Amino acid sequence: MEYAILVLVGIVVVIYLLNGKKEQTPVVKAAVSKPKSKAPSVAELKKLTKQQLFDLADKKSIKIKKSGTKAEVIKQISSVK
Repeated sequence: MEYAILVLVGIVVVIYLLNGKKEQTPVVKAAVSKPKSKAPSVAELKKLTKQQLFDLADKKSIKIKKSGTKAEVIKQISSVK
């Protein structure tokens, strides 16, 4: 009986704390976004797959050789900036 009361009190406390935190969160933070550059950096391009690089080049109307290596494709895309 004592354990049931302790469990019930514990549940009530947890619910109260969770609901209390929800009411304290209306703090609105200003959305600060970095100005996006027109062309991704070389480091960002290196993270992409070769197929993703081809898609990016097509999207930006950049002519690249499909037979080139990934490094050559990155060099061609980054030189168009």
